[in-house]
Amino acid sequence: MDTDTLAKLIKEENEQTRLHFDEKAAEMGRHFDEKAAEMGRHFDVVAESLESKIHVIAEGHGVLVEKIDGLGTRMDHLETKVDHLETKVDGLGTRMDHLETKVDRLDTRMDHLGTKLDGFIVETRANFEEVRASIKFSYAELDRRLTFLESGFKDLSSRMASLEGRQPH
Repeated sequence: MDTDTLAKLIKEENEQTRLHFDEKAAEMGRHFDEKAAEMGRHFDVVAESLESKIHVIAEGHGVLVEKIDGLGTRMDHLETKVDHLETKVDGLGTRMDHLETKVDRLDTRMDHLGTKLDGFIVETRANFEEVRASIKFSYAELDRRLTFLESGFKDLSSRMASLEGRQPH
């Protein structure tokens, strides 16, 4: 696998990671919107319930004090729920900040990995050049030796032919 292909794969993987993060962020936004709408409907239902109870309290003067105390308790409960929901929303904000920090760290790590890969590519190219130079040198040395051996073989062959020509058969 050549370096351009490897770099392209890394860029594609980085883009896929970013797209995945965007999808998750959009999904969390939709989920938050759904929960907000659900809370709105819940508060509407609670408000309707409170209105009907206040009407009953107005009609029933004899139990007015008891009903007001019950309403106060329910309001305290709702305030506790709202406080709890505010705490949860703050917690979601903190979690989003934490996720953003993680994504930033991941982005930094990807950049660092890209830098390392670039260094590796440069080093590998330099090593290949050294290997090519060594091969060229070895080839030249082998060619020189082979030429020397061929020359020696020709000399020996001519000597042998000369000796064979002198001897009677």
